[in-house]
Amino acid sequence: MNHAELIEKLKKSGFEQLGTASAFGYAGEWVIGLIGLSGRFQQAGTKAFVICARPISFDYMERPKGKYHDDPMEYPFKLTLNSFGEKLKYQSQLLRFEHSRIDTEGDWSKVFDFLVSDLPESLSSLGVSGLVQQIKEIKEPGYIEKIWLGELGA
Repeated sequence: MNHAELIEKLKKSGFEQLGTASAFGYAGEWVIGLIGLSGRFQQAGTKAFVICARPISFDYMERPKGKYHDDPMEYPFKLTLNSFGEKLKYQSQLLRFEHSRIDTEGDWSKVFDFLVSDLPESLSSLGVSGLVQQIKEIKEPGYIEKIWLGELGA
């Protein structure tokens, strides 16, 4: 399954396409996003991306222009195919986060499985309250983390 086929298959699974390289969907109390990265991340014949997840109930630093926010910084979880473990642990990665890269015509089937099966299962196990507890354990939370905890108004 190449990138175009991935996007079509995600749409058939309830995700909504945003732009040419991003897709978003819901899993219970969570928004899951495949966010295509542009600018300095672009390389011919490949797609750079990060897989993000955030609780629906969390506030934003900046309201999205549409239904979904396409800025990874607005998501507590910024994951790659290699960084994902079955148990999610929040790490403060506001500006510096890893990303994945796959050839546009390469095999994107692992990304599909991750988005529609593996990640939703892990998010369900963690729960929003589990993420909130993890964020509260940070000694010096950043601005966005304070917004997520309801300590600052957006």
